[in-house]
Amino acid sequence: MSHELSTDQQLECLNCGTPLLGQFCSHCGQASHEGRHPTIAHFGHELVHEFVHVDGKIFRTLKALLFQPGLLTQEYWQGRITPWIRPLRIFLVVVALNLLIVHDKVGPMNFQVGVYRDSKGQRDVEINSTGSAPSRRKDLVAAPEHDRHEFEASFRTAYSSIRYFSVILYAAGAWLLFRRRQKFFVNQLVASFHIYSFWYLMAAAGGRFDLLHVPSAILVVLYLFLSIRRLYGHGWLKSVLQTALLASWLGLIELVLAFAAALMVEHGWVLNLAAH
Repeated sequence: MSHELSTDQQLECLNCGTPLLGQFCSHCGQASHEGRHPTIAHFGHELVHEFVHVDGKIFRTLKALLFQPGLLTQEYWQGRITPWIRPLRIFLVVVALNLLIVHDKVGPMNFQVGVYRDSKGQRDVEINSTGSAPSRRKDLVAAPEHDRHEFEASFRTAYSSIRYFSVILYAAGAWLLFRRRQKFFVNQLVASFHIYSFWYLMAAAGGRFDLLHVPSAILVVLYLFLSIRRLYGHGWLKSVLQTALLASWLGLIELVLAFAAALMVEHGWVLNLAAH
């Protein structure tokens, strides 16, 4: 008996060497049985457990993100973080998914680039989110295909390098608007991650698969309104005014980033970024 107690007392975490006092290491969090029973049955149990745990968290988070505006942000603000995928991870995964499946449009507004030449051969660029169309200027003709593809690729690279500023800029605007109710900027950054994650998902659905029957911008405005109602409990009129301000701020941010990306391409700053 004394031998067994001595063995238990000397039991240490195989990962960090900390003495074990329960089912999990108090220092690194590894389970006490990890590495001690390398059997097929044990490995199979762990595999099923991890799959069900992660898979369940993914679907639960996606459901809340898509159909319960503001819930993920509210949960984070109230300290209930573990049951959900973290805001930054959601955002990065959704942006990567958007980049993977949408090839001819850029950003959450699905910008498309038109490249033209005037009578003197000077390049003229038009950026819009309503679909590619001939330029309204009669003195412009479509640029050669290789010229258009080169500019589009550079524009996409430039925009991708600065797109993450949009999350910070939106959070700054939201913090200025709601700072009396939510004084922590980081909490507004969390809300920004969730809003942009939703927006990028809608952009991917509408831009690639044509699954949306209404523009993604309208869905984002509605999402903003419902999020504000959940997070702050304001009345309808006040929530509508706040939504209008934030929606305008969102649109302005994206237009500025698109202009900045085009400017980077025109001045060759995209090549300089790639070189460094």
